[in-house]
Amino acid sequence: MNAIATIENQTLALGGIFQAVHLCKSLATTGTCEQDELAGTVRSVLTLKTDRVIDAYGGSASSVGRGLRIMKSQLGGNAESRDMDIARYALAVIQLGTNVLNDANTVEQLRIGISRAQAMDKSADDPEMISNLANLYRSSISQLSPRIMVSGDPNYLNNNEIASTIRAALFGGVRSVVLWRQCGGTRPKLLLSRNHYLKQVDQFLN
Repeated sequence: MNAIATIENQTLALGGIFQAVHLCKSLATTGTCEQDELAGTVRSVLTLKTDRVIDAYGGSASSVGRGLRIMKSQLGGNAESRDMDIARYALAVIQLGTNVLNDANTVEQLRIGISRAQAMDKSADDPEMISNLANLYRSSISQLSPRIMVSGDPNYLNNNEIASTIRAALFGGVRSVVLWRQCGGTRPKLLLSRNHYLKQVDQFLN
């Protein structure tokens, strides 16, 4: 059995997915997001070689704390507490990330591009890094289906800097999907193991 295929690791990666799509919605509707949350999401893209899933999130579950809280409300709340935009984005990102994993050319393109980004020696939320990763996302991942259509205020969506940050956040979401899949995560398990995930979320948040 895959040594990293644990509920703990899957929960962390799911938190990463939910945080990424939250960032996208926040940017698209308000034009802003929490910088530390953005840094935590983008950092996972830049962390390719690690023996521990938590290292992709800076060594602490707090880096995806927002995502874990959203995950709790999405999986454990009632219908009124769920955000349909977040659910739609998350499912689309999970499908997109799965398609990336199944496309060897895209995986190799991303490996080369991320290695170059790492060599920039910039912080995860540096505007130059964000722009670099956004361009890599646009030239590779966004060529695959499904195309993720983020809805929001056109004034923000048409702003190049905000649009780049949304793409970088989506890149982080795809990275978390890859981690989730590598840890044994599947869409059926998302439903069947929901209570296990929620219990693990509570342990992280406490």
